[in-house]
Amino acid sequence: MSGLVELWVSLEESVLADSSIAWRYRPALLFECLLEFRDLRAEIVHSEDRRYTTWLPRDEAAADWSVSAVGELAPEQIRTTPQPGIRPYEDVVALTDARLAEFENDLIEHLMRSERVILHHNPNLRLYSRLNESREAFLERALEEVRARLQPTLKELMREFQLQLEQLRQRPFSDDVPEELRSGLEVQRRRMISRVEARLNRVVLDHPIGAALRDESVEDVWDVSPEGEKGEEVPEELRPLAQELERLYETAAARAGALLREALEQARECEPYAVALHPHGIRILRRALLWVPTPD
Repeated sequence: MSGLVELWVSLEESVLADSSIAWRYRPALLFECLLEFRDLRAEIVHSEDRRYTTWLPRDEAAADWSVSAVGELAPEQIRTTPQPGIRPYEDVVALTDARLAEFENDLIEHLMRSERVILHHNPNLRLYSRLNESREAFLERALEEVRARLQPTLKELMREFQLQLEQLRQRPFSDDVPEELRSGLEVQRRRMISRVEARLNRVVLDHPIGAALRDESVEDVWDVSPEGEKGEEVPEELRPLAQELERLYETAAARAGALLREALEQARECEPYAVALHPHGIRILRRALLWVPTPD
């Protein structure tokens, strides 16, 4: 049996000291493996050392690698000689290289079916989580990606409405407005337009999309109604302008809100993505006949 060694699982001395229980070795298989998970789309290459045990089957039966002979096998539990006080196995263990190859093939098939690295995946953004990245951290990263992709569109939207605001700034007063009022009205008009522009900057560019993502109960975080100038009387000559500014603000805020809500839905998409093993990603490092103490 080439490449096969014998190892023994040890018991604590306090357990062996209990005379009410007799212990006897039972044969099992130990395979130490190097698993490599590789996925080009997720850009992941990850290796792990694993130990797998199963009871040595009788006769021609297949090994059941879904049932471990030893749950957690720490290196300090493994001995290279039998432990005094544990009875030996009384039957004959017959293992050939061909039989051992069968067990190895069964293990590889079991690992290909069962072993997975689970990532988070946002299909809209084609974004994958990093290894061991939490769902919350991945959603934050998806949010930043959405924000970066959306920013040029929001800036273009802002430029569109800034152009309309500039046209309002340059619009001449009606001939009916007395000359002595024009200077004061001009100052007030520019102040009204600047305030609306500042509010548009907040609602279009400085949007609270991050807060909305972290609090899924938030249904509407975008203000679509302009802040009124409390305590400031709008002159009759500027009331048409005030109404036009209100319509412009509501239109801009509604369009920005629609874009942001769509982006928020994209950022919230998160589904599991499993990276499976390829046969070439499984390396058997060591095979051993493992003797496991069991109550007699």
